[in-house]
Amino acid sequence: MSRFEGRVAIVTGSSSGIGRAIAERLASEGARVVLLGAPPDAHDLENALIDLRGCGYEVDGFPADIAADGTAERAVGLATSRFGRLDVLINNAGFAYFEEALSTPIAHLDRTLAVNVRGTFAMSIAAARLMASERRGAIVNTASTASFIGEEFQATYNVSKGAVAALTRSLAVDLAPHGIRVNAVAPGWVETRSTVPIVSDPEQWSKHRSHIPLDRPARTEEIAAVHAFLASDDASYVTGAVFVADGGMTAGYRYSNWAAATEPVTIGLPDVPVTLGRPEL
Repeated sequence: MSRFEGRVAIVTGSSSGIGRAIAERLASEGARVVLLGAPPDAHDLENALIDLRGCGYEVDGFPADIAADGTAERAVGLATSRFGRLDVLINNAGFAYFEEALSTPIAHLDRTLAVNVRGTFAMSIAAARLMASERRGAIVNTASTASFIGEEFQATYNVSKGAVAALTRSLAVDLAPHGIRVNAVAPGWVETRSTVPIVSDPEQWSKHRSHIPLDRPARTEEIAAVHAFLASDDASYVTGAVFVADGGMTAGYRYSNWAAATEPVTIGLPDVPVTLGRPEL
């Protein structure tokens, strides 16, 4: 397919995981892509750029905190100076803590909202100002199943992703007169570097798998395919939607035929560092 031939996209949080898969998918369909990654992931971002260029794709990018002043304008500026236009923005960058609500410092809420909400808003407005001048464009945000349900040990993250869903609908209404569509993808469990400690541990994974009718986490390319659809002209009459891609997790759950852990399962925090993020990171 070549749905993005001649088009230019920005993908945030694209040093690894879902974001990198999105950048690869768009590039494989003809897009020229600007990749952004968090400063601590600068090495991964550089590797992603090298790999994509090695495939013959036209890409550029830089490490930056999307919550910082000036990042959004710099990203849009790079897209236009290097590739001459901007057609698609994928707001995938995200941040999360796993921790008890009663032990959560306000600073963790501030940081999560800064990246997941402020950063998404800033990137969207900067991109939309340029898109509006051409009366065309597509913005796709990465929301989460946590946009709809309260997931344990993630109060600050849940709040931020609820806000991302609300922001998606709000911008869809405000930007429609300018020819800009705004949608979101809400993944459930996705197998990425940050989720491997749980997915690969039978004891921990047994707590989650019965709630996923398809009985597996998603592959990053499966989530990227939904982003690509919403960013493409195939979704030309879709705006303000939050597409759930969770293997059926929020539809209901199965309780039969599960090979759950045979040993007693300890209830408590997931066995991952508190600073490790959700699947979209």
